[in-house]
Amino acid sequence: MIKAQILLSLLFYFMVFLLKSYEVTIVAKVNNEIITSIDLENRLRMALDLSKLPNNEEIKERLKPRVLDSLINEALKIQEANRLGIFVSNQEVTDQINRLEKRLKIEKNSLLLNYKEKEISEITILNQIRSQLLWEKLIYNIIVKNIRVSEKRISETFDLLVKNSGETEYNISEIFISLDNIEAEQRIKSIYSKITNQNFLLLAEQFSDGIVSNNNRNNWTRESLLDVDIKNSISNLEVGKISLPIKTSAGIYIILLNNKRKTKKIEKDQTIYDLSQILFKLDNLNNKKQEKYYKDFLSNLKKTVKGCADLKKLIGEIPEGFGGELGRIDSKNIEKPFLNVLKDLPVGELSKAVATKDGIHGLMICSPVINNTYLELKKTVENNLRKNKVDSAAQSLLNRIRRKALIEINSL
Repeated sequence: MIKAQILLSLLFYFMVFLLKSYEVTIVAKVNNEIITSIDLENRLRMALDLSKLPNNEEIKERLKPRVLDSLINEALKIQEANRLGIFVSNQEVTDQINRLEKRLKIEKNSLLLNYKEKEISEITILNQIRSQLLWEKLIYNIIVKNIRVSEKRISETFDLLVKNSGETEYNISEIFISLDNIEAEQRIKSIYSKITNQNFLLLAEQFSDGIVSNNNRNNWTRESLLDVDIKNSISNLEVGKISLPIKTSAGIYIILLNNKRKTKKIEKDQTIYDLSQILFKLDNLNNKKQEKYYKDFLSNLKKTVKGCADLKKLIGEIPEGFGGELGRIDSKNIEKPFLNVLKDLPVGELSKAVATKDGIHGLMICSPVINNTYLELKKTVENNLRKNKVDSAAQSLLNRIRRKALIEINSL
């Protein structure tokens, strides 16, 4: 009995010693849930690792308010989802982890182990992933299913696009801080001071108030649809460069310009082909033997080459092969011999050989043919308008949840 009491006493003093060593404190309370200094430290380490920022005290101190804000938002999202009876399965969490591993180009089922080696607890990763998945489900159930874009709004936006077709189109990634945040300007300055092309998207995922898509780099936007302040700021920005912070009526943005291009004038009932080609040049136009050789060669390639990526790779491997991506071309600008072989050609399959004065051509359609550009564009307009409404509604919902919550923040 005495030995047991001694052991319990020793265990008690050992636990007190450990708590003092780690200096565990409560940094915030979110309704009935606490966030400790260990939670904050683990999330700081993860944010620094993902964003490739140096792990020093100056940067950590500057990031602490934003990281704590993220932890508070996560707690609120999980609490709200639980209140509404929304849950995620362990399999959904595992699937998301595997997607992250693929994006980060690390071995499958190694993410949690890698973070453990960096002294970042498993629960830190799982909580963030679970919060993200729960919020996506909540947004879908409450907002996405109920979002409607009026036909009038779609038509007005579409008519404006047609009118302004031929304008510049920008491929951008963005970090957005809402003006609803009291320290918006301080936060955007802190992010901007550390941002690079390499860590831009990761910082966006960690700190942006907007919904960050995994396909952020596919975000092509016409200049007429951009906020005027954003358009003015990036119109002379070089591709690959990052803008200065841009203040708008909604909030503050940092823009990475991935690419830009001049669009073609939109015409009604166009048929658009997205094409690649391989070309073999002839020594002379009368070299029938060489012509037959390349036609037979293309016929054999037709059986093995599938998809434009394969074709591009092949062109790089065959010394006498030329060509590559031709891009999106209006059928009116395609010569009849080529149109004949493109008719009913499946996407990703090499066409029959076409002989011209330039040589022997093989064509490939890289994506589904667009037979009605007006209809296709109208769908894109509607999707973009819906996304903008969802983003705005999601931020408003989170703000309402925060206003109703009992949040106590202790000194950092």
